[in-house]
Amino acid sequence: MPRTLSLIAAAFLTVALVVGCGSKSSTKTTSAVTSTTTSATTSSGGLVGTTGPGFTITLTSGGTAVKTLAPGTYKMTINDESSSHNFDLFGPGVSKKTSVQGTGTVVWTVTLTKGSYTYQCDVHFASGMIGHFTVA
Repeated sequence: MPRTLSLIAAAFLTVALVVGCGSKSSTKTTSAVTSTTTSATTSSGGLVGTTGPGFTITLTSGGTAVKTLAPGTYKMTINDESSSHNFDLFGPGVSKKTSVQGTGTVVWTVTLTKGSYTYQCDVHFASGMIGHFTVA
């Protein structure tokens, strides 16, 4: 019985956090599914990851959602626009994230090898703040 009460309390807390995270929009938006293939770059421009200010997380190249990339080294500009979210990128040989409490812009240089990668808000991925791309 105590375990059941703990599970119910945890579920209630999760729902309360999702509902009350300060989003002024009642619309939940996830990353777009437009397909694009981008070749490796270390020049300016590169890839742009954005999380927040509402329930959104995206990874784009030239304004288009990234679904497929070529192997290589990439410059990624991460715009963390909410103290309720973070940007977590992980996949083969890559594990980088911003903090949930922090906001601002950070630039990462990442080497992507063949495989599947995920970017997400660690707090709200189950609510749809998650995206995937493939390096092939």
